Amino acid sequence: MAEEIRPEIRQKTRISLKETFNKYMPELNEENLYYGGVMVAVLVGLLTLVILWRVVRATSKRRAVLLMGLCESGKTQLFSQLCYGTDVLSVTSIKESVGEFVLGKKFLPIYDLPGHERIRSALFEKVKKLARGIIFVLDSATIQKDVRDVAEFLYTILCDGSVQSGTLRVLVVCNKQDLKLAKAAPLIQKTLEKEMNLLRVTRARQLQAVGEASNNNTFLGRQGQDFEFSHLGNLKVEFVETVAKGGEKLGPVTSWLQQIA
Repeated sequence: MAEEIRPEIRQKTRISLKETFNKYMPELNEENLYYGGVMVAVLVGLLTLVILWRVVRATSKRRAVLLMGLCESGKTQLFSQLCYGTDVLSVTSIKESVGEFVLGKKFLPIYDLPGHERIRSALFEKVKKLARGIIFVLDSATIQKDVRDVAEFLYTILCDGSVQSGTLRVLVVCNKQDLKLAKAAPLIQKTLEKEMNLLRVTRARQLQAVGEASNNNTFLGRQGQDFEFSHLGNLKVEFVETVAKGGEKLGPVTSWLQQIA
């Protein structure tokens, strides 16, 4: 009688998740936990070094741009538009905000410095050596009323030793051009030149009275001539008109940033 041929029956193998885990994962003893912790620490350290290298590379060549100006000039609105492309509800701050203006593969660190008189000088001292450029923002609609304060603030910045010694460029942004009382950039420039001419005389007399040197005792402009921004030599100061709110008319600012990047 012919031998009966039976089909081969394959038995299903039961897969145990516990056995698989134990097979491919090392035993979690004290030694393995130690080396695992070391590896995590190394990875975190490498990531930190990469971030620091990126920041140092950007700042070691004075690549930062400082946003400065009086409170309520629209400075923070401009910062938010340049770095994030959106408007922001502006509130009084006591410390600087930092963002990036991206230009393809390049970027510029942007520092938004508070405009409050009591803290702005200390924050400027903190970051001024990182600056490649300064954007000074003013309110075009209130410049007639605030001209003295604006002129004093700008005069102090331009006299600073770090600004004088570096190849900095300064952009004066005449913001809020959409308002009815806004003044045009050429008129604002002339108004500031007249006020800073008076301020220059006042500061010189004050220094003579106290008989002391100052970090901000640089004579701006040319001796024997009325003050003009064009007389500042290598320190180039330009004026443009913008509307930071809504990101309108930011072309002059972004073009300037591209030039100094």
